[in-house]
Amino acid sequence: MPPKLSNNYSAETKAQIKQADLVLLACDYEGTLVPMALSDEEVRMAETVHEHLISLSQIPSVRLAIISSSSLIDLREKITLQNCHYLCNHGLEIFGPELNFHHTVAEKFRQCIYEAANTLKTQVRVERAFVEDRGLTAGLNYRSVMEDQVSSLLAKVRNLLANSVRERKIRIEEARRMIEILPAVDWDRGKAVKMLYQHFRAEYPGKNIVLLYVGMMPWMNLHSGLP
Repeated sequence: MPPKLSNNYSAETKAQIKQADLVLLACDYEGTLVPMALSDEEVRMAETVHEHLISLSQIPSVRLAIISSSSLIDLREKITLQNCHYLCNHGLEIFGPELNFHHTVAEKFRQCIYEAANTLKTQVRVERAFVEDRGLTAGLNYRSVMEDQVSSLLAKVRNLLANSVRERKIRIEEARRMIEILPAVDWDRGKAVKMLYQHFRAEYPGKNIVLLYVGMMPWMNLHSGLP
């Protein structure tokens, strides 16, 4: 079963939520709203989780944001929520009520992402490893690869992509048995959530807005620099 949203917060967090005029609830999709799966096709959101999301999206004092590595089209097909902000392709695309953001600099790297993904598709011949091409980003999924093949697989991928990384055409991140291929721009999920937070600060001046993140991204420092 996928993890459930928990209300087991600290007393300080509960107090902040109660005092807030608006709560921005940002949830990771993969690994939080749905379990980590061997392939994208196997990912299924539990009906109870979907019902909770619908309920949350209908609360006037809550703004719901879903963060994912998936493309915008793919994630909207999976979740089908209207009153929700979708932060897709690791935050390079944001879509929601009165907000439609595409990272314009990242768009210039789209061909670089395509070429890197195509290189892995044609030159990595490891059983059960496959490339996810999402347009603005890509990823090599090796969750089903035999453990004794992982080290050699990672070494080959790093070698194949080394020149593109060195020339700052792409950058790569490794997490949760995925090699993420990203545009060489200073942007990540945390910055995307911060931008959404600032969007609501501007939309509701003077309001006490609390950002609550539910997820498993260890490198995210969402509250850094937030008032």
